[in-house]
Amino acid sequence: MSLAEHSTLRRAVFVVALLNLAYFGVEFAVALAIGSVSLFADSVDFLEDASINLLIFIALSWSVPRRAVLGMVLAGISAYSRFRNAVDGLGQVLAAAAAAPSHLLAGTGALAVNLTLRVILARFIAGHAGSSDPRGISVCTHDAFANIAIIGRAS
Repeated sequence: MSLAEHSTLRRAVFVVALLNLAYFGVEFAVALAIGSVSLFADSVDFLEDASINLLIFIALSWSVPRRAVLGMVLAGISAYSRFRNAVDGLGQVLAAAAAAPSHLLAGTGALAVNLTLRVILARFIAGHAGSSDPRGISVCTHDAFANIAIIGRAS
């Protein structure tokens, strides 16, 4: 990766972290306002993604071996988080509580943010298939399926 590409990647990761942090605030506020556990869980996922992307942003200035160790740690954290969110989501579905109309709006906003993040990072993911950094970033942008589930629950 050239120095210019590396710089562009760092900027993109920083923007992704900021967008994740911003939508965490939006979705967290909606979750508190309507008392939604599923939106609260999704907002925490946005906070986690922001944190992970900030770590990736910092790690992009590290040596490759140090980034590889961080990548393994982040993959473990992400796998645990995805499992926990799946269990929580299943509990919500089984509880079959009525969804508030705000679920549709918040879920649609979350989907739009996640798809935007994916577009921002797509060129790095496609252009560096053998690199661990873009794959680590990619893991943080696959939350659209959870957003679709929230939208479906609200429909």
